[in-house]
Amino acid sequence: MLESGKQYALKKRKPVPLMYSYYGTEYLGAAHGLSSILQMLLSYYEYLPAADQELVWQSVDFLMDQEQNCNWPPELGEMIERENELVHWCHGAPGIAYMFAKAYLVSKKPQYLDSCIRCGELTWQKGLLKKGPGICHGVAGSAYVFLLLYRLTGNSKYIYRAQRFAEFLFTEEFKAGSRTLENVYSLFEGFSGTVCFLVDLLQPNQAEFPLFSVFV
Repeated sequence: MLESGKQYALKKRKPVPLMYSYYGTEYLGAAHGLSSILQMLLSYYEYLPAADQELVWQSVDFLMDQEQNCNWPPELGEMIERENELVHWCHGAPGIAYMFAKAYLVSKKPQYLDSCIRCGELTWQKGLLKKGPGICHGVAGSAYVFLLLYRLTGNSKYIYRAQRFAEFLFTEEFKAGSRTLENVYSLFEGFSGTVCFLVDLLQPNQAEFPLFSVFV
């Protein structure tokens, strides 16, 4: 992962020491992009040589500098149009929050927790999505950010917010306005991930986004 990121960034003359592309696009978000790769590298931080640790932190700080209106564009160099912001786990603040959470847990530097909190505030404002209940680009994926922030801060307001998002899943407004699911039982797009969220809401002290833990 490190060598691939180094070589790509050097070859393409990127302003960040580690960069990657997915089908020719330099994504930043959690599903296909830089943030989740950095999160994985931070998960094995103690095994990295000191020089590579520094490259990871430089890349984390670079990504932090790409923030626009408390959100991040889907791909490097893109500008967010306020009326067309993507606030999803797959693209945007709800997914990038996990990378900042891991950076905070490893470094204890408050600026990373502050970035994570801003991700949560934007999600509270704009996270009731119309693309279904799932965790990739749906309401449950947004709501998982509040369970993450609860575990990081202990602030009960995040439990309240997660509960409100859960309640929205069962409203007529959501059922009428939400997109029809193509993969009903999918973990990321369908109800399987939603069920994971609802179960985690019952045990918030142990809640973790499926297959995407920052606490190990």
